[in-house]
Amino acid sequence: MASLPHTQNANLAALAAAGTAPWLDQIRRGLLTSGELERLRDECSLKGVTSNPAIFAQAILGSTDYDETLRELAGEGLDAVALYERIAVADVADAADVLRPVYDEEGDGFVSFEVAPDLAHDTERTLAQARDYWRRLDRPNVMIKIPGTDAGVPAIEQAIYEGINVNVTLLFAVEQYSLIAEAFIRGLERRHAEGLSLDVHSVASFFVSRVDTEVDKRLEALGRSDLAGTAALANARAAYQRFKEIFHSDRFAVLLAAGALYQRPLWASTGTKNPAYSETLYVDNLVAPYTVNTMPMKTLLAVAERGQIEAGSAERDPGPALEALAQAGIDMSDVTKTLLEQGIAAFVTPMNKLLAGIESARQAVLTGRPEAIAASIPSELAGAIAERVKLAASEDVARRVWAKDESLWGGPGVPEIGDRLGWLTISDSMLERADELVEFARAVAADGFKDAVLLGMGGSSLAPEVLWRTFGAPPEALDLHVLDSTDPDAILDVQQQIDLEHTLFIVSTKSGGTIETLSLFAHFHALVPDGRHFVAVTDPGSTLVELAQKHDFRATFENDPNIGGRYSALSLFGLVPAALIGAPIHALLERAVIAEQASAHFDSSASNPGLWLGLAIGELARHGRDKLTFVVGDAVSSFGLWVEQLIAESTGKQGRGILPVADEPLLAGEAYGSDRVFLQLRDGEQPDPQADERLAALGAAGHPTLTLTVNAAEDLGRLFFTFEFATAVAGWVLEINPFDQPNVAEAKAATKRVLEAGTLPELPVAGADAVKALLDGGEPGGYIAVMGYVTPSVEFDEAVAELRATLMERTKLATTFGYGPRFLHSTGQLHKGGAPVGRFLSLICDSDEDVEIPGQPFSFRTLKNAQALGDLETLRAHKLPAEIVRLEGDPASALRKLHNQIKETL
Repeated sequence: MASLPHTQNANLAALAAAGTAPWLDQIRRGLLTSGELERLRDECSLKGVTSNPAIFAQAILGSTDYDETLRELAGEGLDAVALYERIAVADVADAADVLRPVYDEEGDGFVSFEVAPDLAHDTERTLAQARDYWRRLDRPNVMIKIPGTDAGVPAIEQAIYEGINVNVTLLFAVEQYSLIAEAFIRGLERRHAEGLSLDVHSVASFFVSRVDTEVDKRLEALGRSDLAGTAALANARAAYQRFKEIFHSDRFAVLLAAGALYQRPLWASTGTKNPAYSETLYVDNLVAPYTVNTMPMKTLLAVAERGQIEAGSAERDPGPALEALAQAGIDMSDVTKTLLEQGIAAFVTPMNKLLAGIESARQAVLTGRPEAIAASIPSELAGAIAERVKLAASEDVARRVWAKDESLWGGPGVPEIGDRLGWLTISDSMLERADELVEFARAVAADGFKDAVLLGMGGSSLAPEVLWRTFGAPPEALDLHVLDSTDPDAILDVQQQIDLEHTLFIVSTKSGGTIETLSLFAHFHALVPDGRHFVAVTDPGSTLVELAQKHDFRATFENDPNIGGRYSALSLFGLVPAALIGAPIHALLERAVIAEQASAHFDSSASNPGLWLGLAIGELARHGRDKLTFVVGDAVSSFGLWVEQLIAESTGKQGRGILPVADEPLLAGEAYGSDRVFLQLRDGEQPDPQADERLAALGAAGHPTLTLTVNAAEDLGRLFFTFEFATAVAGWVLEINPFDQPNVAEAKAATKRVLEAGTLPELPVAGADAVKALLDGGEPGGYIAVMGYVTPSVEFDEAVAELRATLMERTKLATTFGYGPRFLHSTGQLHKGGAPVGRFLSLICDSDEDVEIPGQPFSFRTLKNAQALGDLETLRAHKLPAEIVRLEGDPASALRKLHNQIKETL
């Protein structure tokens, strides 16, 4: 039976027709076994595939695709290198078989496999490994990648002479390309002289985006950012000019007539690193005959959706741009030399990590280590999740997330969807800036700064708080104080812990207009009126950018504006403070990229942890299991602070949502209602046997339990991304927009009204009967939220935990706690927008001291009380039961006194 014709993507077909072959810069087992690579070949004009150690590291370490293979090979006693080669050679061979029809019909369809990057400066060993891989792959449509270093040149010539197809990689300099082309031609001339076939294929891989990354950084230092984004295209176009000069020469015409083929320029590293640039910049503008563009999957999808293909765009004259760069002080020779050195190291490091990861996985197979996600789910709920997984597959949810398809969440034409998806790829661009952030932190420490105080709320403060609690700071780094409170004592406590002359203040707000952040800035700037003590983290064009310029801040970090605050952990909002405290930001981002790779598996939820997790928690919530209770191991014990905002503010709207329950005492099964799901982040290095036993007992009692293993604190990077992806997917399940926060503005408006009234009204403090009625009136499926407008302290945390245990035992309701006003930027959205089943107890304590806010007619105490009152009024306007209790004296002691009264009445 004849096969049905395939519908070709118009943009990618146009790219191929214009002479630029679309290749995919990615390989993994799932692409092959699912038929996805075949689909890309048939529907997306895919002509080839490239691989490198970083790609294989993400594929092998970031998926379950290879578990069975590792299990089988581990029993053969192979070491990590042999395991890698067996896996990689098999994948490359299978991919070449899928693309063999392209080779047979068009002379393309090549799959590239790289020699070990640590051989880049060793001609003989490079050649020996190239021969070995060529022999083992034994297919005419494979290429062996050899670095275009000085040592690589003779290896390339000899390989071509021996009939080995070569992909010359790591090319940056046009001058070096000339040497590579010469080696290719000499190899063919030697074959021609001996009467051998000239059907030997080669491409010369020019790396593109990294040129802009390096040059843009230098331009910024020179004050010439007006030329940003011009170097990479100009360099590539200069290479194409040289290609035409060499291969349209009389010398090559002799070989061409004898059957030789052009050594095509291949544009590599074509995913944009700068979020300000179009995702398709390095594809749309590098179109020309006899070229290749190898793209990461996200760029390929972007071109398919939004590409603007212009034939001949790579043939534009690069001269004016290169001249302008030279006049601005850019030495392109130095740039390309630097990039080559960095490029070799950038592949050696992933290779070493890959081998270490394979060794770890091999040991996991031998020792029976648990899978990444374990679950115990009652059969009726498991069936519902299975149906949801099928629906997600049929509706192509994972692919549509990566394609930024707004219709998943109610768009297009809906605010805060299309401009809130930058978090999907921010880890890649932040890795490019990681060295810059580390160097900035070193310079700050070298200038004598000892402490950093972060002034921010919600998404600006919670990830830094988690990172600080997780990693602390080595002696050479700064200690971090996160100040996201309007409580006067909290402000004065921080002030007393620091030496103002040696403190850097991080003013962090996406909008630039957050009242708490700007009030705290006004206070500390009045104490230290020196801009060198301040840095800003904000969106481009915000009022904070103007403020920073006015006061001559040490630095202003402008974040990708297409990221909402609660999704910004892996952006500058999280990483600037992380760098200052000496946190391992490279490792965090590398783990995040692995999670990103795992979440880009479109074929099966079984190989996509973020997808499956989001489908599971979303579907469980639809079945009444909407209290997601976190049980967190010591490695990342404070994770609940951040994930609480992410899930609550993302899902709590339109009368539905998932309530994250963090830091609640873990009790016996009978203390819980039928609305719970327990999610354990298990410390894989130092597991807690008691927590494991309790979770197993909860599963046996019929409560759904999910377990993710955390291996070391650096796994925070993986967790950040996985939970962001899962939350976005859960939004699809719940049929809400997980990127907006429609009810947050209500409490802000109420606070503003109170402040504008001029005189703060007396708070309506509840008596014992009102508190009893509040706490005793909950129905099954509800929850009790305790909010504390007090000075944060360990003592108060302990007193709250004691109160929550009592409330759980007496009411069987879930409990949450948040400090005010922090929670207004976190769980506050779900309080008003989620299911109307919450009961709200606000605790407020004022000390004798107050702190004035420069330039404002109100103080911090007044602001705090206005926020408490504004939130109370907003909750009651939603017809939700809410009370305020004033604590007198020491907050923790006063809370314990109230706790005793509650125990007597409940």
